[in-house]
Amino acid sequence: MSVQLPEEVLGTSAMEKNAIRWKAVMWDRSPLRLTLVGLISVKTALLVVLFDWSGKSLNPFDLTKSLASRTLEWPIAAVLALALLRYGPVILPRTPINFAVASVLITNLLSALAGEGRYIAFFGDSGRYLGVTFLVDMAILYLGVAVSFLGLRDWTWLFASSAIAFVLSGAYAWLQFAGLDPLAWTDSSRLRPFSTVGNPDTYGHFLSVTMCVSAAAALLYRGHRERLVRVAAALVGLAALAVTGIVATRGTLLGIAAGFLVVPVLYLRIYGRTRAIVVRTLLGVAVAGVLVVGVVLVSPLGARVAITLQGFATRDRVLVWEAGVLAFLDRPVLGYGPDSFAIAWPRHRPEQFAQVLGQSSISSDSAHDWIIQAAATTGLAGLAALLALVVLTTSTLVSVGLVRAPVLSALLIAGWAGYWAHALVSVGTVGVDWVPWVIAGGAAGLSRLRLTNRPARRVPLVAALGLVALAVVASSTGLRAYEANQKGLAARHGADLGAAADAIEWGEAAVRLDQGRANYWNELGRAYFAGRRYGEASDAFSAARVRSPWDQTFVANLGRALAQLARSGDASRGGPGAALRTMQEAVAGDRNNPEVHAALADVARVLDFPDVSLRASVDAYRLYPVAKYEPAILAVAGLAVDLPAARAALEQAVAVRESAALRIALGRVQLRQGDRAAALDSARRALVLQPGNADAQALIRAASSS
Repeated sequence: MSVQLPEEVLGTSAMEKNAIRWKAVMWDRSPLRLTLVGLISVKTALLVVLFDWSGKSLNPFDLTKSLASRTLEWPIAAVLALALLRYGPVILPRTPINFAVASVLITNLLSALAGEGRYIAFFGDSGRYLGVTFLVDMAILYLGVAVSFLGLRDWTWLFASSAIAFVLSGAYAWLQFAGLDPLAWTDSSRLRPFSTVGNPDTYGHFLSVTMCVSAAAALLYRGHRERLVRVAAALVGLAALAVTGIVATRGTLLGIAAGFLVVPVLYLRIYGRTRAIVVRTLLGVAVAGVLVVGVVLVSPLGARVAITLQGFATRDRVLVWEAGVLAFLDRPVLGYGPDSFAIAWPRHRPEQFAQVLGQSSISSDSAHDWIIQAAATTGLAGLAALLALVVLTTSTLVSVGLVRAPVLSALLIAGWAGYWAHALVSVGTVGVDWVPWVIAGGAAGLSRLRLTNRPARRVPLVAALGLVALAVVASSTGLRAYEANQKGLAARHGADLGAAADAIEWGEAAVRLDQGRANYWNELGRAYFAGRRYGEASDAFSAARVRSPWDQTFVANLGRALAQLARSGDASRGGPGAALRTMQEAVAGDRNNPEVHAALADVARVLDFPDVSLRASVDAYRLYPVAKYEPAILAVAGLAVDLPAARAALEQAVAVRESAALRIALGRVQLRQGDRAAALDSARRALVLQPGNADAQALIRAASSS
């Protein structure tokens, strides 16, 4: 029986073909290669559907996916090592994409070493886990795909596993939308389902890729079981479109637009530009357009699009982009470090952000744009390396892939376009960010190989067993991180419920298991605080601050603990002055965060610094003028010692958002200054705002009789 040579070796000499034939068949049928295909297909599906449904961890989605990915990373690496030992580097594709991948790794490593938060840079921000270790994991995934996926049959396994993952996640999304979610989440899963990915925006990103690839398969596939494949692909695409409607992620419109642009062009490129084909293409685009418009109009997505077109619900994203650009300009060469946007955010948070977003405590750990994110976190070096990867992969898929494997390349191009188009307005996540690495590996595998006639070697049994044992041991290392996360959540719940003893035990266990995560030290501090052990709480919050000095929440918690310690008469950690200085440092580190100003106001009031408390309360109100900050202003306004400063602060408060209570507080300060006319004006204005207000009437009587 004759041997079918891979397309990559076409064009070589007859002698080279004869030399390659035996080698190619061996690798093509190798159990090692098939094992890689299976492991990678399972891994990508798990990255979509797996999460901690027990509700016992702080980060049930991204941490669970990250640990599962790392667990399979080591077996994949071990199989790759065995394959290289047996077959040699001949199985590696020779392509410039390899250099782009290496450049991404090197620039991110340099950025991590130069950044302020090395722990985050290497292991990723809490809840995201997209640091250097993730990139190494993805580089191994890339290499595994490039080596083992030799044709459409291999890709069928990955496409099928991804389709199954979508079906499972889509079914769960519909359960959430129907109010039948069996799990209780902090955020409502009914308003905008987040399914198994954990965030509606990032889940929408996965849907963008799914729709683009499905549309390409439904239109372009020709071959074995053609009708079955095309119908199945069409059904998956339509189902993904329907789920998109209820998830209501506006970024999916960019993914859909990329599909409308790319898929018809690919169809014409592969099957020609005859009049019949052009008409058929235009008809298909029209039908697809009607379907998309129909879904948008009748779904929650349509309502969000309408709000966007009216100019609402977009300013917050623009402000984040502006902060990202400022962060890049602040550190343009290597950035703040991989996955370290949260470090840059407090320094560049726009003053209007809280008012625009409507949630004063919100922070941002992503620039919501892959270009700005790369620039801010890894600088020009990292951005250039990433752009090189994008350009080289695209070029290879178009110039090489469409010639050698047109249908397969078209599917990869469609997914590639959908991913990067949506990523222009999305955040990174473990559940979706595997996509470009898999596609880049596919492009590398389609590149021309330069094979050599070297016999396959026998791998010593000891070496093989050693690699397997190493993979097993290394795969279990993530268990400590998972257990620490569970203990951290238990400590949080214990502190919230007042079960201080249990909370302390769980918090101590969390920091023993993972001493690098600042949030575990913070939970331990909260547990000590709940048990009124303020000295130990101060130490724990200090440990959190050392690990994440840019997160002013930890600094503010330290200030609160020091204040309570000072109130108890313990001046061992600096007394009231140390507490106040700590809170002022927190404000200096995140000036546009109203919650930090409010924390300073609370501590200053407790420590009998009414002027500081009033100024901080007004600053919080200025940044986010909502009713919850008003009582703090009123509580200290009458205690102010520096009357001119108090008057100026209250005048600023009423200029931001006027209320009868604030007007009365201002009038009382004006009266204490002896300015009766101004006090009367304030009292009368308060009566306009709230007719019959007894305090305003009393102020009028006091000002009139003075």
